[in-house]
Amino acid sequence: MGKRTTLLATVALPIVSLVWQPVNAAVMRPASVSEGVPHVMTVQAEGDLSEEEIRRLRRERKQAREQQGDEGQQQDRQKAREERRQRQQEAEGEQQQQQDRQKAREERIRQKQEAEGEQQQDRQKAREERIRQKQEAEGQQQQDRQKAREERIRKKQEAEGEQQQQQDRQKAREERIRQKQEAEGKQQQDRQKAREERIRQKQEAESEQQQQDRQKAREERIRQKQEAEEQQDERQKARQERIRQREAEADKEQQETRQKAREERIRKRDEARERIARDPSKTTDTIELPFIDGAAVLDSDKDADRRRDSTREERRRKRAEERRNVDVRVPESDRDAQIGWKDRDRIRYEPAERERGERRERRPRYADRDGWRVEREVEDRFVINFGDRVIVRSDDGRRLSRRATETYYEDLPNGRVREVVIRPNGDRVVTIRNRYGEIIQRSRINREGREYVMFYAPEIDRDSRPTFVDPGERLPPMRLTIPVDDYIIDTSAEDRHDYRDFLDRPPVEPVERVYTLDEVKYSARIRDKVRRIDLDTITFATGSSEISMNQASSLRKVAEAINEILDKDPGETFLIEGHTDAVGSDESNLVLSDERAEAVANVLSDVYDIAPENLATQGYGERYLKIETDGPEQLNRRVTIRRVTPLVKPVAMAE
Repeated sequence: MGKRTTLLATVALPIVSLVWQPVNAAVMRPASVSEGVPHVMTVQAEGDLSEEEIRRLRRERKQAREQQGDEGQQQDRQKAREERRQRQQEAEGEQQQQQDRQKAREERIRQKQEAEGEQQQDRQKAREERIRQKQEAEGQQQQDRQKAREERIRKKQEAEGEQQQQQDRQKAREERIRQKQEAEGKQQQDRQKAREERIRQKQEAESEQQQQDRQKAREERIRQKQEAEEQQDERQKARQERIRQREAEADKEQQETRQKAREERIRKRDEARERIARDPSKTTDTIELPFIDGAAVLDSDKDADRRRDSTREERRRKRAEERRNVDVRVPESDRDAQIGWKDRDRIRYEPAERERGERRERRPRYADRDGWRVEREVEDRFVINFGDRVIVRSDDGRRLSRRATETYYEDLPNGRVREVVIRPNGDRVVTIRNRYGEIIQRSRINREGREYVMFYAPEIDRDSRPTFVDPGERLPPMRLTIPVDDYIIDTSAEDRHDYRDFLDRPPVEPVERVYTLDEVKYSARIRDKVRRIDLDTITFATGSSEISMNQASSLRKVAEAINEILDKDPGETFLIEGHTDAVGSDESNLVLSDERAEAVANVLSDVYDIAPENLATQGYGERYLKIETDGPEQLNRRVTIRRVTPLVKPVAMAE
């Protein structure tokens, strides 16, 4: 603006002043020389002359100017220059005055803004001081309430003894805190929105400069408030972390206390039970584990104790009477256990790939049995209710296919399905199932074409039953006649066990026929025919199925024994059972126990190179407790291994 004003004053105004004249201004005619008076000129206004006279006068004036020559022109130019210089000086003076007035006005505005800014800063500082004092008061009150609440929690935790109750209260408390935080956050958001709306409406009524100033101040307040909220969140997180650490320490102390109590309970063995456990053949009563709170030794006895048709004492007395008529013979070998089968020595296994099948595009879904009701589905596991029982059922095809190069399915006659898993080394695992998913036959065929059979029950294909019938219901109560230490061994025992010799021992009573894998899994009476190893060195956290590598190393001796048996007969089968304690719902415990059994099977395959097709898994939840307690118990969170080969296939060809 300053440059433009200077240019106008120095150049444009002088030119305009020379050119422009008022319309009604009188036109001065050139001076005329009076006759007789030399060098005397008369000036006459042109307004009194006619146009012709005016033109004549202008011609005369022009002629006079021409006559005057260069001297007159120079004088005119000199006068014009002086006039322009005078006008320029006047314009510059006027411009300087305007600049001075502008500077004074800007100085007044600046002083006014500084005064307003100082007042606003003073108000802002006072407001921030009030907010800080209020926050400090609220923080102190909140700390006092938090300390009081923590003190109440501590006293309440000291009064309670069970871990589950602590967990329930903690979950409820965290839920309340979360709901309260959500409510406070929502209220804060609503207040923030209302405040922003008021600010927006107020901003619309104010000038742009004032809006910018208030916006900056508001952003600064919001930033400071956010910083204060972040600090409060950090304090809250730190407080929750301290609570969690204290609770973890309390849980650890309680767990150590329970561990000591459990060890003390196991150390204090019941003398009467221990005497019976050394020679169970002298009694027909239910045999229990020889320590305080020990459950029944046989899973079939545990099932019988769970029935509701009469009292537990009456059911045990009835089983004792039935056992008096049972004549038990302990077989000397697997073949001896099956010696009662007529004409079975001549059985020859049919090749698993003898029939031509038709390729399927996808994984099959098998039919449900009559009376089975699916209560819950978790990935490839189904919780099924039938009769008075709840079981978990899973398809082990996914476990067998974990490291396969190809897996495909083929339809066979009579609704059967053949699953073929091809391994990187060229081995093929072939499984034939009926329409209900029961395994009829499973074989491994190596690259040379040699076939090893794990399961072989072709009778179920010819007699495919739509309902499941527990074959143990037709048998009398089992009578154990060998010492309990020869029937169950714990991997945590101090004695050095020969796991290979133990697993290679035959069933403890004769085997009536070849049973399907499902019959073995879902019948405690049939499983009780073979011995078991309790892997109590594998400890699971509550609600977890994960196995650490240091715990996996505790399976080394058992895994070596299994590999030695498989080196002798690659067609052996081992059942891995998962169990939980009584904490939690039946359905969730069934799924969790099945996951634990599968986790152990995967460790045996991945770490110790045991073929997955030689392993079968099943979870039983809290149905077969080792310690009779409804609370958390590490000994009940266990995994068991049995060799079930003499139950699921004829062994004559193997021997």
